[in-house]
Amino acid sequence: MRVFVWQGIFERRALVVPRIVWNILDVLAYVAAGYVILAFVYEQPMTGFIVSSGVVVGVVGLAFQPTLGDVIAGIGLTIERPFSTGDWIELEDGSMGEVINIDWRATEIKTWNNTVHVVPNGKLASAAIHNYDRPDGVYGYWFYITVARAVPPALVRRLLLEAALKADLILDEPSPVIRACESDIRPMRYMVFVHCENYRVSFAATDQIMLNAWGLFTKAGFNFATSPQDLEVHRGEPHEASEMEAAALLKEVSLLEPLTDEERVKLANDGIHHAFHPGDTIIEEETGGGSMFIILSGMVLVQRRLPDGRTLDLARLGTYDYFGEMSLLTGEPRSASVVAHTECQVLEVAKHSLEPLLARRPDLAEQIAAIMAERKLKSELMTAETKKASVGERLRDYSEAFARSIRSFFGG
Repeated sequence: MRVFVWQGIFERRALVVPRIVWNILDVLAYVAAGYVILAFVYEQPMTGFIVSSGVVVGVVGLAFQPTLGDVIAGIGLTIERPFSTGDWIELEDGSMGEVINIDWRATEIKTWNNTVHVVPNGKLASAAIHNYDRPDGVYGYWFYITVARAVPPALVRRLLLEAALKADLILDEPSPVIRACESDIRPMRYMVFVHCENYRVSFAATDQIMLNAWGLFTKAGFNFATSPQDLEVHRGEPHEASEMEAAALLKEVSLLEPLTDEERVKLANDGIHHAFHPGDTIIEEETGGGSMFIILSGMVLVQRRLPDGRTLDLARLGTYDYFGEMSLLTGEPRSASVVAHTECQVLEVAKHSLEPLLARRPDLAEQIAAIMAERKLKSELMTAETKKASVGERLRDYSEAFARSIRSFFGG
């Protein structure tokens, strides 16, 4: 049966048969063979055996009716394959997640909350299931954007199409579609219909389109509108709100504590702002570089390559943390790689920005070196390295060594 049926006909036709079906048919084959041997070889009466076996099977089947129903439903789901492991599905009750396991009794679904939802196969067999990965994984969806009626619809449609095409996660084929709709007493409503690689990235894709649209609308002199019915007017003091300046954020960076407010403003103005997406490499291990990076928002991973080729995560750094200071202050190669873990905004401070400050204030090198030495000593204490000298002596030695390196690198 295995040679001619399972590994023959079914395999040639690419049909998947659950392992439990093999096992059940194996048991039936052995039972039938045993009956034939006992009845015709040994000439034993089998009537009583058949009757008693039927009673036992009936009692067991009645006792395990729900479980047997789930097993049979699991066999049907595996044969029909309305979903597979890795598919994102939604049930009638709104439960949604990724199928991570299908066994003989139940199916496990990993939800957005990173929890596992276990659903009996009997319930799935009778439920309407929305599979977001069928037929080919590409997910098409639409959302709405409102703009004031005074803005020409042709302009809005052109800018929305440009915003969609600039989004990395939106597919060029099928191409994005922009339509104007519902232009009664409310602001004009526009439908944005796009496709992305799969359902899981649709939220990030929408985020990209909205950010692109905001920038394009602002340059064109207008922006998103809301329904007048949703607005409430209150009298109050006029005020202005603006995003926190990079110079103010630098006050929270421990390495820059010796700097004055004016020096921080100069450093922030001379620095280069970078935006990184999750997974982007910011600096590469063992490469040269004469700059350091200060995290203005987001989180990064500090990684190091092992001799066997694997990557080891050393630390996670967040807002106000910094990295690459050794390359900036001493010219040493990068000791580790840094990869964006989330959306990140970082400020790059180059050697030429810090050089005038060190030339004007020679004592700045010693102050920064002391902070670097304290940071290095804390790292060693956390990793329980061997203490060959007292903490005070090691801190002084590190400070002097860093100060010499800084002065040497900056020509002091």
